[in-house]
Amino acid sequence: MSQEQTQDAKTLRQQLDISKSNAEALQRRLAEVQAGQRAPTVTYHVTAPTVERAAQVVERQIKEDSPTLPRAAREKSDRTIVTPITQDKDGKTLPREEQKVDVYKVNLRKDRRIKAGASVIDGKALMSVGYEQGRFEALAHFDGGRYKGVTVMYNVAEW
Repeated sequence: MSQEQTQDAKTLRQQLDISKSNAEALQRRLAEVQAGQRAPTVTYHVTAPTVERAAQVVERQIKEDSPTLPRAAREKSDRTIVTPITQDKDGKTLPREEQKVDVYKVNLRKDRRIKAGASVIDGKALMSVGYEQGRFEALAHFDGGRYKGVTVMYNVAEW
């Protein structure tokens, strides 16, 4: 994926098959990284005639799970982005010796969950089954096979 593509939430959404909110959050994080506001986890050097060729080499090594790659680049993730960085934060072309390849390991926010647990109401243990999507959560309570009630919750704050 090119550096320009990583700066566009719509392109990220289409290329990575992710939700709009995940694409927008990812675009903001990638912009921070590319502006130098976040330090890389690891640095790894590849010899290649161009930065684009180096990106192809790194991408192949990741696909093949090459033991020569640092562990951070080989870790499993929901999505992996390999990007040749040829411009600075102002869009000016970097000198050849400053060009690099970034590897972004992306773990997506999981917006849907199925839950199971137990609740104690009026001293009686009940089985609880629930569904969560985004900030909304609903739990149904059962005594054996008999439905006994429901709890509905909304997350007011997240961090």
